[in-house]
Amino acid sequence: MIEIKQLYKSFDKLDVLKGVDLTINDGEILSVIGKSGVGKSVLIKSIINLIEPDAGTIIIDNIDVTGFSEKQFNKIIRPKFSYVFQNGALWDSLTVGGNIDLALQIERRLDEAERKRRIKESLHMVELADIDNVYPDELSGGMLKRASIARAIATQPKYLLYDEPTTGLDPVLATVINTLIKKLNEELGITSIIITHDIAGAKKISNRISMLFEGKIILTCSADELRNQDNEIFNNFISGKVIYNGH
Repeated sequence: MIEIKQLYKSFDKLDVLKGVDLTINDGEILSVIGKSGVGKSVLIKSIINLIEPDAGTIIIDNIDVTGFSEKQFNKIIRPKFSYVFQNGALWDSLTVGGNIDLALQIERRLDEAERKRRIKESLHMVELADIDNVYPDELSGGMLKRASIARAIATQPKYLLYDEPTTGLDPVLATVINTLIKKLNEELGITSIIITHDIAGAKKISNRISMLFEGKIILTCSADELRNQDNEIFNNFISGKVIYNGH
């Protein structure tokens, strides 16, 4: 479980997070929605210590990591996490297998045989078997996204963070990726946190959906209750009628 309490983050004079409260339960898929630039990526990067918040508390598996040094976080907490970047973030100079192997060498002390086994296994799980010797620039957009997910699950994380996993994909490929996220959640028991604009996809695969607006989580509901909320800002956003600054 991840507990976020009164999280604040500013960049120069721009206040991005203004007291975020959010709990992520073990084994769930939680989608965080909100307009572009509202701070969704800042939120999940704060969870994994890529961004240092100005104030607030982050508790991961009953461990308060707020005051952790980078060394402490990397040793105790970071192995629990993997991150799927919006653009895939694979190294073009390495094959797909080489990219996954690099992640395994950084995150775990595994011998070569075990690393090779995990590369094959993770690619099989995302239905990309036998492309370990292919380079990223030879892949389609959907394949590239799946390869980046394979790299993320190879380290066997407890928590998997997705930053806009369906951005730039057509509706068919977006459905493929969303279905894959749900499959991995169910088969591997991974807790998934998704930053997304894909409301329809989020409704299909999420257990709960939270909306970030003006620096705070204004509403969290189950996916089944998405259309039955009293919050006007939330309702307008999921209907494509975004209300900005209360207007």
